[in-house]
Amino acid sequence: MRRAIALIVLSTSMLLAGCAVAVTGRATKEVPAELFDPCTLPEDALRSVNVDPATERPGFAGAQSDGWEVCAWEAEWYFLSIFTTDATLEELRARPKNTDFRSVTVGRRDAVTFRSAYEIQNDMCDLAYRTSHGTVIIRVNTKANLSPEEDPCAVSLRTAIDLDQHIPE
Repeated sequence: MRRAIALIVLSTSMLLAGCAVAVTGRATKEVPAELFDPCTLPEDALRSVNVDPATERPGFAGAQSDGWEVCAWEAEWYFLSIFTTDATLEELRARPKNTDFRSVTVGRRDAVTFRSAYEIQNDMCDLAYRTSHGTVIIRVNTKANLSPEEDPCAVSLRTAIDLDQHIPE
């Protein structure tokens, strides 16, 4: 019994000390220490992209969700939502509901725009790129009963470029 306890203690201490141990299975992804909080964007930056800072809504309809930071604002004909997640671009591409991926550039960042397969009127568009504090998704979603005044993907890209200096590398 004493030998079994000693073996357990030794095994545990080796793992805690960081000794190499062969492990089979799926690799884990690198998760950022802290996700960027889009609600920290300066009011003047929000005004510069034509949204009203006073309409700020944190979370998913006011509720927080593990693995996500979310904030949304209103513009004249659309809602702007900015999400930060620990999901990678590869994981976003692998989701069946995401479609129509197109490569774009935001400053020095490689990014993609994409749409939801369930959205048939082209009234919503997401733009995503990786940062040191998670994957940022900038969504433009046309308000109900309104028609888009311009392509939501063009608005997402312009917004991303204008806000780029306020989002972590």
